[in-house]
Amino acid sequence: MRKRPRAPRPALALGVVLLVFGLALPACGRDEPDLSNGKAQFVEKCGQCHVLARAGTAGTQGPSLDAAFQAALAEGIDRDTVKGVVQDQIAHPRRGSVMPADLVEGEDATDVASYVGYAAARPGDDGGALATAGLAEATTGEQIFTAAGCAGCHTFQPAGSTGTIGPDLDDLASAAGDMSPEEFVRQSILDPDAEVAQGFSAGVMPSFDGRLSDKQVQALVDYLLGQ
Repeated sequence: MRKRPRAPRPALALGVVLLVFGLALPACGRDEPDLSNGKAQFVEKCGQCHVLARAGTAGTQGPSLDAAFQAALAEGIDRDTVKGVVQDQIAHPRRGSVMPADLVEGEDATDVASYVGYAAARPGDDGGALATAGLAEATTGEQIFTAAGCAGCHTFQPAGSTGTIGPDLDDLASAAGDMSPEEFVRQSILDPDAEVAQGFSAGVMPSFDGRLSDKQVQALVDYLLGQ
């Protein structure tokens, strides 16, 4: 007399279902990273600590990401590998680092790592949508200050920034000299080399002429002057 085949065990059946869904997961979500979001997130959250020329950031608390990958890229490492290294560092900063774990998470972390993988040690400037990434959506002075990466270079108490690459911005009215404070700040944003503060070098701060609308420039001027 033949034995009837057993019904599958519930645990085994559940495992098969989980395996099927688990294998399907990588196909979910976006197919491609959003480099514009990656740049915007990088400038806002990472730029105070890291140099990345294409992002216009010049932080000094962490390593320069251009210098960190330049030699490896020259020797043939591919940019997907750079992306992987950066994404791992975001999730698992080295012990004792001032960088918190998961400073950006999920798709934002993927976007940041992808942008760094694209931009690190790459000559030239970003073009198209990347050129103004993070700035286009910024409307208030505080948002513009952050999105433009100003915090990476300047000390400004209202923003909680402590950068020292550029001049302290907490007393711009006194720094204006014979110009009105508003004219002085506007010129510093649009033509930063027209008048360079003593002790600092020309050619460090990029011009935001054409990168910010007139309305954004005025919002940033008002914010810096406490108006």
